[in-house]
Amino acid sequence: MMNQPVPQSSRPAIPRRPISVLVISALLVLEGLAVLAYALTYALSLGQTGELGMGARIFMLVLIIAAGAWQLLVAHHFFRARAWTRAAVLVWQVFQIILALQIAMPVDVLVAWLWLVPAAVVVVLLFDPRTTAFLGDRPTAHPGTGNQP
Repeated sequence: MMNQPVPQSSRPAIPRRPISVLVISALLVLEGLAVLAYALTYALSLGQTGELGMGARIFMLVLIIAAGAWQLLVAHHFFRARAWTRAAVLVWQVFQIILALQIAMPVDVLVAWLWLVPAAVVVVLLFDPRTTAFLGDRPTAHPGTGNQP
């Protein structure tokens, strides 16, 4: 009797992912892959002369790889509706916006826009009511009753 399958009606319903969650997850994966691509180009330039010593360069490479891997991990857990990921996503996007605004002034406006637009989209979609409901931060009303559970 203990090994009987659970009837379909008593299983918890898996919420459908809103489009905002899909867009955020995709952008987070792209950002993580971009950081790892930068890590590759940074690794290929380790032998060139520069202001930092070799130990500092290797340390920076490890930090860049860790940041890219962290971003991909956060994207995975965000897609799986882990509520803790909202803070990690928000911090990363704010950091990206600050860097985009700093680079826009003296260096390259196109690169700044490539950093700024996805970060702004993620921040706006992160606080979409469907996204917060999917993450379990807000209770959803029962259809037709107007009451909170």
